[in-house]
Amino acid sequence: MTDGRGDMNDASGGITDARGDREGPPAVPTAWVVGASGAWGRAIALDLLRRGWDVVALGRREAPDLAAWAARLGRAWTFVALDLAAAGSATAALPAATPDALFVASAATGPDRAAITSVGFLGPAALIEATVMRMRGRGRGRIGVLVGQNGRLGMAGLGDFSAAQGALWTWAEALASELADGSDDVRLTVVIPGRTASATQRFVAERSGRRARLRPPKAGPLVEAVLAGRRRGGRRPLAAAALMAIR
Repeated sequence: MTDGRGDMNDASGGITDARGDREGPPAVPTAWVVGASGAWGRAIALDLLRRGWDVVALGRREAPDLAAWAARLGRAWTFVALDLAAAGSATAALPAATPDALFVASAATGPDRAAITSVGFLGPAALIEATVMRMRGRGRGRIGVLVGQNGRLGMAGLGDFSAAQGALWTWAEALASELADGSDDVRLTVVIPGRTASATQRFVAERSGRRARLRPPKAGPLVEAVLAGRRRGGRRPLAAAALMAIR
């Protein structure tokens, strides 16, 4: 990953200059994970810890088991209370240090349209915009935005949920295009994860009346896509929507 001066991160996270000379001790990369208490956020956090990253978890609920796991691995784990449903909270409590990567895996379900929209789109968009400004100031960064395939296919009983997912999806695609045209090394990846056992998936199955084969979340390929700066990761949107339509 290069920064504005032509420097690059080596495999250990340290900074080397164009001649390969180390400027200082290896820097431990840090990732912010929004929704780390959920199925996909948790899997992503665990994958990052195993890769040697420090993790800042942003959300409403702490994850003490993940904190214990980080301690066993010798990695730093920080919890920051964040409620995306509360007006203005998305950027009010962000840590001062700029992260090397941001992963957003948040979604809301239920009858509250305002909460679904805030947690599913408005809050994440505000948080991502604030983080992009910081990353662009430094010249590098990676962002992964997880979206549900329901955002491309309207289904009975899922109108509000699908609308929020679709809004975040198309908004993130537009921002990814803008960042790809920039002169710095900040990139955004739209990630479509597979179906896994989660509160969100249970809600989708209950409201749609459709049962799907659920698999344990495998975050490795998704994290790889984000860190590599790819435009998309996970499932293919058109194929996923087609499968949903015929089931």
